[in-house]
This record gives sequence, structure tokens and C-alpha cells, in this order.
Amino acid sequence: MNLLRKYFFLGAVPALIAVGLATVLDSYITQGLLQEQIDQTMWANLDAKRNEVKFFMDEKLALLKAIASMPLLKNGEVPEIVSFLKSQESGTPPKIERLYFYEMNGKVHAANGSNFNVADRDYFPGLLRGETVITRILKSRDSGRDILLMIVPVFGEDGTQRGAFGLSILDSELVNFVRSMEVRQGGFLALMDDANHLIAATGMADFLKEHSNLAQTPKLVNKDGESYLVSVADVPDTYWKLVEAIPEARITTVYNRLAWSKITAVACGLTAAVILALFFSERTLRPLQEIIQTIHRYARGEQAVRITSKRSGEFAILADSFNNMADELDVASQRQEAHLRTIETSETRFRLLFDGAADAIYVRDLQGKIIDANQEACHSLGYLREELIGMSVADIDLDWNLADGMRVWNELARNGRNYHPLVERVHRRKDGTTFPVEIRLTVLERAGQSFVMSAARDATLRKAAEQQTQAAKEFAENVISASPGIIYIFDLASESIVFANDNMERQLGYSKEIIEQLGSKFYVEAFHPDDLPRIIQSHRNWFESDEPAVRRDNLRVRHKNGDWLWFDIQRVVFQRNSKGEPTQIMGIAVNITDRIRAEEQLRWEKALLDQVMETSVASIMVVNAEGAIQFLNTALENSLRVGRNELVDKVIYTFPWQLFDLSGNPLPDECRPFARVSKSQKSVYDICYRIRFAPDDEMIVSINGAPLFDQDGAFAGGVFALTDITERIESERVREALIRNLEATNAELKQFTYTVSHDLKSPLITIKGFLGILSEDLANNDQKAIQEDLTIIGSAADGMKQLLDDLLELSRIGRNLKTRSTISLQEVIGEAITLLAGEIEARGAEVGNACSELTIFGDPVQIRQLMQNLIDNAIKHNREANPQVNISATKDEDFVVVEVTDNGPGVAVEFQERIFQLFDKLDPDSGGTGIGLAIVKRIIDFHGGTIKLESDGQGHGCKFILRLPAGPQAHNALLAFQEPSLP
Repeated sequence: MNLLRKYFFLGAVPALIAVGLATVLDSYITQGLLQEQIDQTMWANLDAKRNEVKFFMDEKLALLKAIASMPLLKNGEVPEIVSFLKSQESGTPPKIERLYFYEMNGKVHAANGSNFNVADRDYFPGLLRGETVITRILKSRDSGRDILLMIVPVFGEDGTQRGAFGLSILDSELVNFVRSMEVRQGGFLALMDDANHLIAATGMADFLKEHSNLAQTPKLVNKDGESYLVSVADVPDTYWKLVEAIPEARITTVYNRLAWSKITAVACGLTAAVILALFFSERTLRPLQEIIQTIHRYARGEQAVRITSKRSGEFAILADSFNNMADELDVASQRQEAHLRTIETSETRFRLLFDGAADAIYVRDLQGKIIDANQEACHSLGYLREELIGMSVADIDLDWNLADGMRVWNELARNGRNYHPLVERVHRRKDGTTFPVEIRLTVLERAGQSFVMSAARDATLRKAAEQQTQAAKEFAENVISASPGIIYIFDLASESIVFANDNMERQLGYSKEIIEQLGSKFYVEAFHPDDLPRIIQSHRNWFESDEPAVRRDNLRVRHKNGDWLWFDIQRVVFQRNSKGEPTQIMGIAVNITDRIRAEEQLRWEKALLDQVMETSVASIMVVNAEGAIQFLNTALENSLRVGRNELVDKVIYTFPWQLFDLSGNPLPDECRPFARVSKSQKSVYDICYRIRFAPDDEMIVSINGAPLFDQDGAFAGGVFALTDITERIESERVREALIRNLEATNAELKQFTYTVSHDLKSPLITIKGFLGILSEDLANNDQKAIQEDLTIIGSAADGMKQLLDDLLELSRIGRNLKTRSTISLQEVIGEAITLLAGEIEARGAEVGNACSELTIFGDPVQIRQLMQNLIDNAIKHNREANPQVNISATKDEDFVVVEVTDNGPGVAVEFQERIFQLFDKLDPDSGGTGIGLAIVKRIIDFHGGTIKLESDGQGHGCKFILRLPAGPQAHNALLAFQEPSLP
């Protein structure tokens, strides 16, 4: 018994100690392995889910980048881009709400035509830096809905960013996508932004909002006390993070079961420690060692290793837990790899090009089943893509059958070609109508399978063109057969006629056999020797680009019997070589022998009448009933300064010069002599009007006219005699103008005499007075006083010189009429500003020239002086620190209205009529002589314009409004006699 007790203690105590140590070690190792596998599994699952979210975004980004690289977005204008976006939006996947184009100033153009600005959005700086932007969930300024924006930059051909291209996705699409992702172990997924705002979740995840730092919180507890193991991962290129939460109870069940089993095992071991000590130790350590070795092998990368030996009790639970975790991790890895392969083989770009193709494209299998179709295919057939997919080619191709399809496939495979020659087929639309198409077949290999891609182009227009060509050919043959003239084709290389219709033999007696025998000798044989040089030269001239398209000549051709006949021959280039040089000429010859003979008789009779008309000293014109000029004699040519060739056969209403009445108003067509004779069919006498050859060159004429009638008594036109009465009218006008000018001059001389006597007397009195003072100062040798006296005398003399210079400039205005021309208003104002640059800079003035590209008709020197005086006047009388002068101009019918506005002191209403008078200065302390605005008024009057002043009174500035002629006006002729210059 003692020995048994001894052995009992010797065996039980070590066994008990071994069991305890093994239990503690096993618990520690098992817990660590479980936690490691849980972390790896959760991270693998989360990474796979994160890649799914990234693929969701990459799919849209690939579409964005493909469209952003198109030339239209790189170079097109905004209206073109918006139109393009509208067409692209109709073909985008239904998950995409809208397409947008962003300008660099923040203005956004939506495909539906709406506009708004996003410069204040927090993502806009990243857009300006050329970054790809994926926003948080935000409220759309277009639709007002919650959306997600994806934006990529758009760069021009020179590499500079010209904007950005983006699309919007409804937040509901993202929510539905997240909810569609499966989570095992009873957990859930949540997508949150960087502010812990919940975007979408697969379960109840509201309690996640209460935790601000999920990345540092591996375990969370909801309001019901349920504990969750949490794994967090950032979604690349976004503000989001993906959260996976799994109930801790589901994960730790295995561990808890293992723990309870170990407690039971310890209890049993305590009761049977002696009996089973050695056996228990051996059976415990060996399976545990095997499990640990398997775990280490799995950790070193042997992903296929599993615990295969059968176990029972807690070791079976531990082995099953390890195997289940390894299997789940393998599934997650496989899903991740499959997802990566899906991303790598993404056909987003192919789909974009596929749908954007101009031809209808179908992808089918070898049995003829359609598995894909682009937008053009759907449009041309009237089907939706969902309807086309799954249909047979036989449903849309009237002539297709499987045997033909396999024959084409075998031919492609046998010859090793990817493309089949173009074939013509007939397609049937959804509504039953048919249309011809041209099809090219291409072999595709995808995922180890062979497919056939058919590119079909609508051949309706080509078929119609072929039919029109055939109809045109038949029409041409009928025209050639029915033509009354001879139609032939002449070959320049062989110098022979290669085609002639039957009229050649009927009208000239030459059969096709004779023409073929003569060959290049036909022209020498048939055409008159005097006409041959013209024909040869005409053919040579066709090699030059300036030769008219149709060549027409009247030529003599000899009949086979020897008679000479006249033909009207029109020729055109019928064929050219690759260099554009003519190779064949087609001609149409019409017999005009009878007409030529009749014309010769009429020509003789007309020559007799022409001689009578030509020798007449009166200016005569003959006009037919339609108003076309038929004849004008030499006297009229000299009067009108134009050759008769320029007027004969021209309608008289298209007379090359403008006609005006004596008052200078345009002469209506119904008031012209021909119109009056045509209407009344009676003679008219002494109809006077003006003919203007140039702005300053016109003639006043008096017309007598009489009607002409044909043999049936119908009105056939009229004959008109013209007399130049310019000198008579000019002499009368000169007399009246001189009388008016003398009256105006007398009135001005009165004012001038009074003003000059006063203004010239003042400096003379000053000079005389200070000469006396100067004598006294010289006697006293007072140098300072002498210098002051000389300064005052010099100032008075300078004032008198300036006054005399201004009077001389005033007297010169209006002496020379030949200097007027069309001038640029903007340029002449710029010259005036340049001349006043010193004064402008000295006063700190600002002169704005807002004139557009308008022109006026006048003397450029005087117009520049006019603008210079107005600008100088506005600056000189301005007491502000920074004088401002603004000049603008607009077109008003035949005049240009110029406005000169300043911010000066203004002019009281009672003085506004006086400012244009000589020597009238409202401000005695200002510089100048008071002649500047008088010179302006004189220049305006000389140009036939007007000027007026607008001012709200003292302290409100001035606005001078000028009206100047935009071109040579009729009333400018009245300005030919200017007012006499002042003495």
C-alpha cells in the first residue's frame, strides 16, 4: 500500500502539474491563435470589401477619364462640350445621374443645360490643382438631391488644364451597393466619411456614430450591451472608411466551448490524475504539438495545409476552428483575387469606344446568339440592348442561317484571318421594316472562347446613290439621243473624236466609220482653216486654272458635200488625269447657219442706224421694254464717263452711279425718266436729277424721253436724250451760297471786330504801361523790378501771339476740300491723346477711348485737332485732382455719334449757348484765348455735322455730343463753298 501510495504521489503530482501547465499553455496559445486568425480573417474580408467599393468607383472613373481624353473636351468650346455631354449621358449606365463640365472659374455646365457655380465647395481647390476628386455625400446644386461627385481634370493639347469633367451618382445607388455586400458571422458593413457620418450600412450601425476614433477602437458595445469586434480600413482616394463589425459572441463561442471543455478535463484529471497521468500527458501534448506545427506551417505560407488526423474533445474543436478559419481566409483570398482579375479585365474603355462607334456593332457566339450590341445597333434596329441580347442573328438578318455562319467561321479559321471581306445583307428593324447594310466580320477571343463581331453600316444612302447614278446614266443617254445638236467627245492625247451621236451623220454626213478612219485628221478636214488656230489655242488653254469651265465659240464646219455651215459649239472638260490635267473634252454643236445669215442682214441695218446715232452731238440712250440698255452713243459715253460695254444689256435700274434729286435725296426708281415713260407711254421733258460719280464729283442732267412701240403697237422701250446742266445749276447754287455766306460773314465780322479790338488792345495797353515803368526801373537800376517788367511784357506779347495764331488757324478751316477721306475714329482719337500726353501726365488725368472700329468721312488733321481741343478743354478747365475724360462712339444711320464726357465744373444752363462763340471764356482765370471751342464748331460745320453741349449745371461736368458723317453724304456738296476766312 505504501509503495502504491508512493507511486501514486510520484505519478499523480507530476501529472497534476503537467495537466495544469498544459492547460494554461494550451489556453494561452489557443487564445492567441484564435485572435490572430480572427484578425487575419476580418482584415481579408474587409480588404476584399474595400476593393469592391474601389471597383465601384474605378468603373466610373475609367469612364470619366476615357471621355476626358477625347479631342472635343480638349479643344472644343463650351456649347459643343455641353451638346457632347448630352449625347454621352443618354448612353451612360443608369447608375449615373448626370455628367458635368467644370470651368476653371468654378462655373459648371450640366448635360441638361443648367448652370451653377461651385467655387465655394471644399473640393474645388483640389480640382484647380488638377487632382482626381471623389467628394463626400453632398447636396446637388443642380437637382437638390444627395449625390456623390467624381471629377477628373481635362487638359488641352498644350498640357494646360482647361477644366474638369465629372459625373454624379445618387447616394441611394451607393447605399444599395453597400447593402448588397454580404457579411458572414452575423456581422455588418458600414461606410462612413471622415466626420463619422454614416453613409450606408448593411445592418443596424447607428451606434458607430458615437465613436470618434474607430481606427483605435478594436471592440465596440452598442446600447443593448452587445459587443462587436471592429476592423476599419480607408477606401483609397476618398474621404471614406469601411467598417466591418462582427459580434464577439459569434467569434468567441469556439474559445468558450474550448475553455469549458478544458475545465472539465482538468476536473477529470484531478480525480484520475494518478491512473491517467502519463497517458493524459502523452495524449494531450502530442495532438497539441501537431496542431501548433500545422499552425506554424500555415503561417509560413502553406495555405493548403489542414489538420487532417481525427481528434476528439477540445482538440477536435480546436482543429475544426483552425480548419474553418483557414477555409474562410482562403475564400476571402480567392474572392479578392477574382475581384482583382475582374478589375484588370475591365472593359470600361472598350464599352465607351464600342458604344461611341458610328457603325452598328454586334458580338455573337458561333451559333449566332447575340451577346452584346452597341448603341448604334440598338438605334438602327429600334431595339433596347436588353432585347437584342439573347436574340439570334437570324432575327435581324433576313438571309442568315447557322450553316452560312459556320462556313464563314471555318473560312476565317482556315485562312488565319481576323477580318472577313465586306458582304451585303438586309436587316430587319423591330417595326418590321428592312434596310440594306454592309457587314464586316471580325474574330474575337475572350476568356478562351471565340466570338464573331459584326460591324454593320447602313447602305441605304449608297443604294439610293447607285440608283440615282443609273437613272442619271439613262437620262444622259436619252438626252444625247434626243438632242437636236451634235454631241461628241474629243480625246486630247489621240487628237481624235472617240464618241459622236447620230446627229453627226444626219447634219454633217460623217458616219462613225468615217470619223474613226480620219482620226486626228478630222479637225483639219472638217473645220475652216481660219478657225483652226482658235480651236487649238482653246484646247491648250484648258491646261491653265483660270480658263472658264464652259468654252463657247461660233465655228464653221464643212459638210461632207463641201458646204460650209455655222455651228454654235460649247465645250467643257469631260475627263481629267490624276494631276488634274484635261484628257477629254465634250462638245455640243448646234447648227446656227440660218441665224448667222439673218444676223448679218440685221447687222448691216443696225450699223447704218448706229452711224447716224454715233454722229449725233446729242447724248442718246435706247432702252428696251424690260429696262435693259440697248444702245448709247459716244456723246453719252463721254458724259457718263463710262464705256458702252459696261452698260449695254444692263438694266437701267442697276445704273453704276447713285442718282439723287436736286435736293440731294436718293431718286426713287418710279421717278426715273424710263419709269415715267414706261408708265405713261408718253414723252417727258426736262427731268432734272444728279448723277454722283464720287463723293465730291457729280453731274446735274436734264432728260427728255420718248416711248418706242413695236409693229403691234405694244410698248417696246424708249429713247432718251441727256443734257449736262451742271454749270447752270452750279452757278445758281454758287450765287445763293455766296449770298448766305456773305450774310453770315458780315454778322461774324461785327462780333470779330468788336472782340479783336478789345482783346488785342488789352495786351498792348499792358505792354505800353510797363514800358514806362521799365524806363523808370532802368533809370533806378532796379534789376529785380526790371526782370518783373520784362516778364509781364513778355507774357502780354505771348498772349497776343497765341490769339493771332488761333485766329490764323480759324481762318484756315474749310479752305481745302480735297483732304477728306475715310478715317478710323479710334486711330485719330489715339493720335490726339498722344499729342496731349504731357499735359495728361502733368495733371494726372485719365482719358478713356471706348470707340469701336468705326470710321468717319472727313479731314484727318482737322478731326484730330477737333478731338485734341475737346480733350484739352476738358482737362484745362477741370479743378479736380484727377481729371477724367471718357470718349465713346456709336453708329446712327449715316452718322457716327461721338460723346466726350468729363468730370469738370460743368456749364450753367444760361451760358451753354455762348461757349462756341469767339473769345467767350466763362472762366477768366483759365488759360487759352477762348477760340478753341469756336474752332471745334467751325470744323464740325465744315464736315456737315452738329455739336451740342449737355450739362446739369455748375459742378456736374460736361458732355459734348458730336454727329459726324460716316461716309460721303449728298449734302456735303453744299459745303464746297466755304465761308470767307477771317482777315
